Amino acid sequence: MTAENPKNAPKKLGSFPRNQSGDFIHSLLNMGQAKGTMTVERPVYTQIKFDEGCPQTETVPKTLRRRISVATSSCTCSRECVKDFLLNLFPFIRIMKNYKMPSWLVRDMLSGLTVGITRVSMGMASALLASLPPVTGLYVSFFPVIIYFFFGTSRHISIGTFAVTCLMVGVAVDRETADWTPSVSNVTANGTYDSLDASNSEFIQAKLEVAAAVTLLTGIWQLCMGMFRLGFLTIYLSDPLISGFTTGAACHVFTAQVKYVFGIKMKRFSEPFQIIKTFVQLFKTITETNVATLITSAMCIVTLVFIKECIDPRVRKKIKVPLPGELLVVVVSTLISYLANLSTEFGVATVGEIPTGIPAPVLPPSRYFGAVIMDSFTIAIVAFTVSVSLAKLQAANNNYEVDPNQELIAYGMCNTFSSFFNTFVASASLSRSLIQERAGGKTQLAGVFSCVIILVILLALGPLLQTLPTSILACIIIVALKGMFLQFKELKKLWFISKYDFFIWLVTWLAVFLLGVDLGLLIGVAFSLLTVVFRTQRPYACLYGRVPHTDIYRDQNKYRVVREIPGIKIFHFEAALYYANAEHFRNRIYSLTDANPQALKAERAKIEEKKEREEKLKEKLKKRIKKQNTDASLNGHVPSRRHTSEPVALEMETIDTSPEHSELMAGNRDEVPSFDIHHIVIDCSSVSYIDSVGVKILSQVIGAYRHVGVTLFLSHVKTPMQNMLRRTNFYEKNDQEMLYLTTHDAIVAALQSQQDLLKELKKDATTRANVPSPSPLPVRDNNNTCTSDTPNSLSGRGDPIPVEV
Repeated sequence: MTAENPKNAPKKLGSFPRNQSGDFIHSLLNMGQAKGTMTVERPVYTQIKFDEGCPQTETVPKTLRRRISVATSSCTCSRECVKDFLLNLFPFIRIMKNYKMPSWLVRDMLSGLTVGITRVSMGMASALLASLPPVTGLYVSFFPVIIYFFFGTSRHISIGTFAVTCLMVGVAVDRETADWTPSVSNVTANGTYDSLDASNSEFIQAKLEVAAAVTLLTGIWQLCMGMFRLGFLTIYLSDPLISGFTTGAACHVFTAQVKYVFGIKMKRFSEPFQIIKTFVQLFKTITETNVATLITSAMCIVTLVFIKECIDPRVRKKIKVPLPGELLVVVVSTLISYLANLSTEFGVATVGEIPTGIPAPVLPPSRYFGAVIMDSFTIAIVAFTVSVSLAKLQAANNNYEVDPNQELIAYGMCNTFSSFFNTFVASASLSRSLIQERAGGKTQLAGVFSCVIILVILLALGPLLQTLPTSILACIIIVALKGMFLQFKELKKLWFISKYDFFIWLVTWLAVFLLGVDLGLLIGVAFSLLTVVFRTQRPYACLYGRVPHTDIYRDQNKYRVVREIPGIKIFHFEAALYYANAEHFRNRIYSLTDANPQALKAERAKIEEKKEREEKLKEKLKKRIKKQNTDASLNGHVPSRRHTSEPVALEMETIDTSPEHSELMAGNRDEVPSFDIHHIVIDCSSVSYIDSVGVKILSQVIGAYRHVGVTLFLSHVKTPMQNMLRRTNFYEKNDQEMLYLTTHDAIVAALQSQQDLLKELKKDATTRANVPSPSPLPVRDNNNTCTSDTPNSLSGRGDPIPVEV
């Protein structure tokens, strides 16, 4: 077929000279030439005709009975089934089966000892956040790690204390023990009792009971979620939400440690506005600062920052193992406190007695279950989300996979078992997990080796840490919060990436900062889900246009090269069509197409009303003239034209003298108003789902346009949408032939009554634009066949390739 110059192409189709679109056409066709070209000749397909020629695979509906039958049939007690069950329940069997001796053993041992040294200081420091004795942090660094070795699927995360969960446990502990009443033997001589005195064994035991109850319920929640396969719930906690939540929690963690840094006795305030209340009270009691404690804290913070920021980066270039700065500070400060007798001479608060040995298992008291059940649920969600996120990150970096549901069971077993030994909730820690990986750890056997260090401390070296100042532990936590506070940098990046993610981060952080950890998390999740509704409630909609010489249709707002086809509007809606955005869909199609059938019907009704009034006026005038003529005949004379026309003119002036009414009287308004379009094609390629309300609105829009002479076609209708249209009896009022396979099929079908435009479309589609190997564009000829004329890259000829369906 001979090529035609694009400057001679018809203007009605929106084509334009080569100097305006030559570069685009050249690049488009050259890209197509590089990938190969093809020529296709096929009919124009409606959806129903295509389904008749290409029948869909019939799917058997999954009824409840069928689901139960499939589930029960898979439950067999064969040897292989039991084997798979045990291997999934105890993943360490597979891990140890593929264990590489002795290289992995050396790496796990080195990594475990390194992490174990870190656990000592961080575990004792984290116990302060939970309002518990420091030794409980050592218990959390021991028992859950042993249990996770058997049930966990991650090889690199480090289970133990985590600042955020410790803080949440501490909130519940302080709330439940705020009104604790001591026994008579513990009341002072003046009849009062200082609840801030952490040395009271009875008060400490009450706190341990609350923490154990929270830990047990947290483990039960996680076990239930794992058994019911609810690991997918973490998808509702997005990365911006978790980042904003942990940053807000870090502010609470920092606030909780300030009193230890200044050596001031302060109670923990209740939420909301806990941070504000704490700092107000701090400034009121700032004169009670223990100078020795403040100096010790300042020296500790400076030393830790210097080690982490100056020394450690240089040492890591030579060795993989990070410097144990926290342990060094703990050892030195303990020795100085012992030699200088800081506790007695300067009133510096110290850790106090650390019991040796393993505590006897005790069942947590059930009297606290009702009060802390919701706290435990929130902690279970947070601990699992943070831990499984770290597990997935480490697994991706080391080329293996983790099972979220099995991880839930592992975390549940860790917390349930350890709750019998006076511990609090365990979770994964990012800093320790990175240390374990960078130190060369290969499996969770590294965690077992780290427990050796903790066991030595519990059995023998614990009493040596009795003179350790508590302010040192607080400083360790404050310095460790640096990574969380650096998450504020994400705001700038999120602002340019997504405004929705930016506000999710900001709202979550503000809610946690002002209202507390539990309520803040709930508000963050609710706002995050609302943003999903916002995005689908007012989604983007636009009009599509055709790219010249192709069968490609794209957004007119984004591509200047596209052109509209006269008389046809192509409406594109980029969201599922459901009850929340159905009205938005109707409003947008009316406004973008500039064709509101309701307004047109109102205008037509107004014109019809004027016509009826005019007809009545004419009849009235005819009767009056006839009466005047009759009266004049009876009187014996013929009325002149002037006498007969004056009443008519006067009547017209009293009724209406507007130009529109004059036109009606003159009979010049015979045509009813109408749109300049005859078809609207709705591109449903982005409509993944439609509900009954969406079908109702769609049917109303189609009916409204039908009454004003505009036909609607649907193209690219997905199978779920087709099924919903069928179930809602959509085709009782609408023709099934209105669904077309592609947008171009719908356009060609819409131009059947416009043969001139159809010929121009065919001529434009076969124009080569003086460029070899044009892009294919199917068009519909007079035989209702969709064709395109492009060379066959395989045969080297331009003969059309028939596609039989």
